[in-house]
Amino acid sequence: MNPLLAGVALAIIAGAVVAVSARLARMVVLGVALVLVAAPLAADPLTTPLALAARFIGAILAAYLLGMAIRERPEAGLLAVPTEGSRIGWPTEVLVAAAAALVGFAAHGLGAPAAGPMLASAAGFAVAAVSLIPILTGRDVFRVGVGLLLLLASGTLVRAGLDGTPGELEQLLTSALIVVVAGAVASLALSARLDGPGGFAFAAEARSRTRRPSDARPLDPR
Repeated sequence: MNPLLAGVALAIIAGAVVAVSARLARMVVLGVALVLVAAPLAADPLTTPLALAARFIGAILAAYLLGMAIRERPEAGLLAVPTEGSRIGWPTEVLVAAAAALVGFAAHGLGAPAAGPMLASAAGFAVAAVSLIPILTGRDVFRVGVGLLLLLASGTLVRAGLDGTPGELEQLLTSALIVVVAGAVASLALSARLDGPGGFAFAAEARSRTRRPSDARPLDPR
């Protein structure tokens, strides 16, 4: 087993656990950034420097967009707000990630010969398992969006474990997709903050529209 690859896999899993369990929005963004930056390093052999640069730039840009959405702006009435955090606690998140990593390690190749490393599959299964928790149970848009980003990253990890190192074009398209999803999440999170004092929470009910008085006048009976 490659010790460097094992360290990368552990860093990815740790970043995913932090991203889904932390309440401080900045810690969530750091966790997501760690997963996105380390994900392309979980391949054996490593991809080309150009492809790595594309993935790194995409990860940094995605983290920057998320950071802009959570930034405190007192002049605009946007104060720092916490995320929902984990509803089951970080120790349980760690156990879920560990169990899923073991499943991914044991099921490497899914019954067929695999061209990539087992540790990539293990990390992908772990990230997928913890990302499903905020997606299915989250009640704020930022937490659900982070879960979707992690699920996307887990797909790239499992793909690298099954079919080997992706090519340059695939890495470029993956980087673009990550940025697009992060931009959508950031836009929705900022809109939720501007919508009212609920922070990133989903709206409980639709706003009632103000009825405009009719311009029509009653006919003169004379």
